[in-house]
Amino acid sequence: MKTILKKILFYLFPLIKAYVDFSYSITNKVTLWDFVHFRFRKDKNVYWPLHKNSEVTHPQNIFVGINSNAGTRPGCYLQGNGGIYIGNYVHFASNIGIISGNHDVYNQMQHVNREVRIGDYCWIGMNVVILPGVVLGTRTIVGAGSIVTKSFPDGYCILAGNPAKIIKNLDKDKFVATQFKTEYYGFIPKNKFRKFSNKHLWNNKYLNKNEQSE
Repeated sequence: MKTILKKILFYLFPLIKAYVDFSYSITNKVTLWDFVHFRFRKDKNVYWPLHKNSEVTHPQNIFVGINSNAGTRPGCYLQGNGGIYIGNYVHFASNIGIISGNHDVYNQMQHVNREVRIGDYCWIGMNVVILPGVVLGTRTIVGAGSIVTKSFPDGYCILAGNPAKIIKNLDKDKFVATQFKTEYYGFIPKNKFRKFSNKHLWNNKYLNKNEQSE
């Protein structure tokens, strides 16, 4: 009995320790079960935490940066047809839709794909929809219920409305670039991400040219 208990503790303790370390890297709660489930899942294309009521398509066309919570809240939809690049420390609320491909207006069976890029430290509010081709620069804040139809590549602004427009420009000098105690790409520690991506994310369109994966 003691031998069995020792074996259980031998495997369980490092796992719990890794989960505690990981929990410092993300703003929204991720359960131990979800953490463990990812460890044993064969398909690891969605390498970041995802709420059970959120959905991802074409994950091989999606990149999620350091300590970004792209879909840990319910109701998020990441449609990766044309590619979605999400930078570091990006915060998502609930019910966010990011669309990188839409039906051709003359042929509904054909998709027109355009990449969406979201810069570092962006904050996307509840019920926001971001449409194909949009680029949001660093520290773009998108107010709840907004529909983003065009790009704001300069960042440092607050957007709101339908279609979204700038309602306030932010002072770059006041920006605080927060860095958490631990840094993870999704479930993967930063220092192990290259090895992980070479094994599991070889078909991801972004990783070969992403300098941050080192």
